[in-house]
Amino acid sequence: MTIGKRLLPSSPEALIVKNDVLRRWFRVELAIEQGSPLIGKSIDDAGLMSSDGFYIMSTFRNGKELELHPESILAEGDILNFSADIGGAQTLWATIGLKPLYSTKEQKSDRFRHHLVEVVVSRRNSMIGHPIGEIKAADRNFEVWLVAIARGEAAMDYPLEETVIQAGDVALLEVKDTFFYRNRNEVEFSMTKKLRGAHIQRTDKALLASIITGAMVFSVAFGFMSMLNAALLAAGAMLLTGCMTLHDAGRSVDFSTLMVIAAAMGLESAVTASGLSALIGEFLGGLGGDNVYLALAVVFVGCILMDAMVTNVASAVFMFPIAMTIASGLGVSFMPFVIVVMVGASCSFISPVSYQTNLMVYGPGKYSFGDFVKIGIPLSILVGVITVFLTPVFFPFYVA
Repeated sequence: MTIGKRLLPSSPEALIVKNDVLRRWFRVELAIEQGSPLIGKSIDDAGLMSSDGFYIMSTFRNGKELELHPESILAEGDILNFSADIGGAQTLWATIGLKPLYSTKEQKSDRFRHHLVEVVVSRRNSMIGHPIGEIKAADRNFEVWLVAIARGEAAMDYPLEETVIQAGDVALLEVKDTFFYRNRNEVEFSMTKKLRGAHIQRTDKALLASIITGAMVFSVAFGFMSMLNAALLAAGAMLLTGCMTLHDAGRSVDFSTLMVIAAAMGLESAVTASGLSALIGEFLGGLGGDNVYLALAVVFVGCILMDAMVTNVASAVFMFPIAMTIASGLGVSFMPFVIVVMVGASCSFISPVSYQTNLMVYGPGKYSFGDFVKIGIPLSILVGVITVFLTPVFFPFYVA
């Protein structure tokens, strides 16, 4: 909270600050759909007034422009016009209760299955010279819903309905899976790019998914079944009730992370079988000497060092027998050392390979190994000092 933000990040890509001059601004026009959760809310309460990536330009109701005010109440059928960069346009498109105004066909399918793509209108596009308001009447061989359009770097200050399509226009379209197959040999667009990470949340199964999740937590909390069995049953229930598809379940497994964990466990087995763990145990025991607090600190540092080389699970497996050996040699209770191993193995702050979540954010956050070191070392020292001094208070060295 105090100095952490000054330590991150160090990679040149992560230091890039968005500049308004370099951003392309789209004109986004969306309508409040029937049954929208936004109905009855003010523009400000709905979070649509302004953001880093968008700001509202005007609102219309029954063809008449309304006075733009943060406290204006939204109603079904209201048309909201925004100026947004590509990130802001994605946010607006994914907002539950807003829908695109212009499409080649009526919106009848489940929108959570749709995708957002960025396209560039080619010179051979059949709609060139026609206003956007006519695309619904066009006989298209695929379904598209127009979310936003940009011409140049600034958002257009006139309605999309009156905008005449030109070659080079950049548009954001909501499409089905079939768009990507049919568009392979099309000449309508000179460039088609699927925007990764852009999706609309599915809400029709939210209550059912919440009940299944609550039942899983309840059964484990009250000891009716193990966490493994409860999780497997919950996953099965999610599949049977349609809350999740087999395809979604397969995509959710991070196989690269599993491979790293498996490799780290193999490394731990090799270190133990070779006798290296016993050698490290003797070395750490010698460092601790007869001082129990120093011995605890040595065990904690050992866990931290192992965390940096392998995963936290392998670190705990590796350091546990060493901690037990040190406790036995000092003639004290093993509990303080076990607790320190548990905490130390969980403090996987210094290396991106130490823990699954570190790996998950490493790529998307554009972090470097040095970023983890800079913030991980002081954080590990802080946690280590607190752990070493507080553990014996709750788990004494000598038990009567």
